[in-house]
Amino acid sequence: MMRKPAAARSEIFSPDDRRNAVCFITNYAEESAVLLPGHMPRCKTSGIHLLPSSVSEISLYKLYQAASIQNGSRAMPYETFCQVWQHQVPSIVTAKQKTNLCQTCQRDSTALLRTANKSEKVKLKVWRLLKRHIDDEENAIEHYREETTAAQQSIQADPADFGHHSPCSRVGKMHYSFGFSQQLHYPADPQRSGPAGFLSARKCGIFGINCEGIPKQVNFLIDEGVQHAKNSVAALSYLHHFFQHFGLGEKMVSLHCDSPSGQTRNQFLLWYLAWRCISGLHEDITLNFMVGGHANFAPQYCFSLLKRKFRSSVVSTLADIAGVVEASSSRGINIAQLVGDEGGQQQVPSYAWDEFFCPHFQPIQDIESFYHFRFSNSEPGVVYCREFSSCEEKKCFLLKQGVSLPQTLPPPIPAPGLSVDRQRYLDTKIRPLCRPEARDVTSPSPQSKESDSFDPQK
Repeated sequence: MMRKPAAARSEIFSPDDRRNAVCFITNYAEESAVLLPGHMPRCKTSGIHLLPSSVSEISLYKLYQAASIQNGSRAMPYETFCQVWQHQVPSIVTAKQKTNLCQTCQRDSTALLRTANKSEKVKLKVWRLLKRHIDDEENAIEHYREETTAAQQSIQADPADFGHHSPCSRVGKMHYSFGFSQQLHYPADPQRSGPAGFLSARKCGIFGINCEGIPKQVNFLIDEGVQHAKNSVAALSYLHHFFQHFGLGEKMVSLHCDSPSGQTRNQFLLWYLAWRCISGLHEDITLNFMVGGHANFAPQYCFSLLKRKFRSSVVSTLADIAGVVEASSSRGINIAQLVGDEGGQQQVPSYAWDEFFCPHFQPIQDIESFYHFRFSNSEPGVVYCREFSSCEEKKCFLLKQGVSLPQTLPPPIPAPGLSVDRQRYLDTKIRPLCRPEARDVTSPSPQSKESDSFDPQK
């Protein structure tokens, strides 16, 4: 006897049976889920209810079966239950183990669940805190959309593309967003052998800067041989290179970046933007930080494109990774920019921004409580801070009194290179995984490298 398809079997259930299933899923989500405003990857709806990663579809279905037996109602089969869940309540999803949750959402939602036996006054207090956070996040997302829409309208009125443009040569405002992505490891092969998963392959960091108006994204590929210890300082060099070689030369610029991860990182970034206004490279700059767990913006979309292409590609060198980035989108959204090659030759110079700024600028107290900053060349060395877009601004002084800021660039710093132990490891463990023609590029032997640099006159 042939088994009927799931769609045919689902027709025998009445609308009441479907409503019971939806009611069970919804009630379970109200008791266990974290409400996450904004959009999640691969979800078309907003206002996501995020179930714990320990709750799978099959585990929730078993609870639904037990509840149906207890209530004397008819339980749907597993396939139909999943279909009803997907079509009726798509905003209820299960969190992946690597989902970047907002700490505030998780804390307040957990606190709300624990008020089941509390008074209405306590419940209302906790709910107000959670609702305020959700409203603030929805305002932040709406602010980001307004900035990107304005940038797209500006490009439609006055078309432009990446290239070398003189500073303040374009009238109007442009929007960019940037952030780091999880690093890649190479050489990589979709059909790699099992033991290769236990080896530490060569690392390649990614820093993306997206221009939503065009739209295109420049992805800086950072080999571990040219990667400096302070990513917060190195990011300023990538930003500076982007504005010099890819920026549109706008007078006013609005920036969005990933959630603040440290006091030092924020201070250096603020000092750099203040220096750009003082040096006449921009007239007005606004900086907006996204909040962790809600930072679903354009760079993450471009990162997902190149990661998906990378997982199905054979890669042995940085040039191969650059080719993957360029081929990750048929519309040419992703652009590759090597920071340096495997031999340590820098293509994007790095500068000692920390040593350059520290004698001239002073930090802001409680900087992590602010998410919006504004700079203007009419008030050099001054920044206006506010917690959310609807809050009042606070005036802070960055430039120290009686200090004149140099108009030149800070001194460049050389690439750190790979340690001898790391070179030996790559030569011994990773070299056999590379293509024969790429072995001397990705994992050259330390002996041959030393002999190439030998000078007989010394």
